[in-house]
Amino acid sequence: MSLLPTFILFGVLLFTYSIYYFTNLKPNFNGFTYEIIIMHLIILLFLVSIFRAMFLQPGVISTEIIDETWKQWEIFQQQEKERLTEQKQRRSQKSVKTFKTENDEDRSVVNLDAEEIIEEEDNITKDLNQKGVQKRFCKKCCIPKPPRAHHCSQCNTCWLRMDHHCQWINNCVAKDNYKMFFCMIFYASCLLIWVTISQYKVFENVIEYDVSDLELYIIVLHFYFVFLLAVLISGFFIFHIYLTIQNKTTLEQLEDKPDKRKYDQGIWFNCQSALGSNILVWLLPI
Repeated sequence: MSLLPTFILFGVLLFTYSIYYFTNLKPNFNGFTYEIIIMHLIILLFLVSIFRAMFLQPGVISTEIIDETWKQWEIFQQQEKERLTEQKQRRSQKSVKTFKTENDEDRSVVNLDAEEIIEEEDNITKDLNQKGVQKRFCKKCCIPKPPRAHHCSQCNTCWLRMDHHCQWINNCVAKDNYKMFFCMIFYASCLLIWVTISQYKVFENVIEYDVSDLELYIIVLHFYFVFLLAVLISGFFIFHIYLTIQNKTTLEQLEDKPDKRKYDQGIWFNCQSALGSNILVWLLPI
């Protein structure tokens, strides 16, 4: 895995903060105001989030989970056998009904319950699929894949509830570090919006007053660059809010399957599933 995108990310952070410091904070510094303290607290939380997202194991499939998957497969096979046996019994039944006419002659009609039998069989199949008990085996890791697990070709490992592989943090985003990633893009959105609004005054000043060409070029470039990042990262964060309240991953959202919402348990339980049971720490990288 290449570390180049990670170095680019930290280079962008250093460039953005340096220009902001020398053109905004330093010239207007009047002591440690609430704005400065809050801003640097957000920066600290962002850095904690990004480092935890980088170094946490995304979602290890433990031996206990593998054993549980094997058990689910056995239960699934038993249910399949029972379903097939019941299906054969139903098919072996007569598909006609016999009744007597006024002349005591036997007459037969097609059993109208046949369609109901087929419909019941379809419902059984749907119920089994909704439980997520599907036989998926990873040939590269040589393990059974639990529900919502995927193999990352760059990490060469299967991860639980894998969302995507993020080149910027040089790590996968999955079950155990998704909250850190969510906090990271939340704080990044807040910082970029803050800097964009704050730098707008500086941007206006360099347009109105005479400054050197180099200073004008740097401030204008910095403003538009931060504004573009604010739009992109904020949109990305809104997208992950949508995924969280739907209890979906990026991979599941991109999959062309009719049952995309089969893990949806309601907004509250979906958020707890991704961010933890305590709402007070949902946006804290702990």
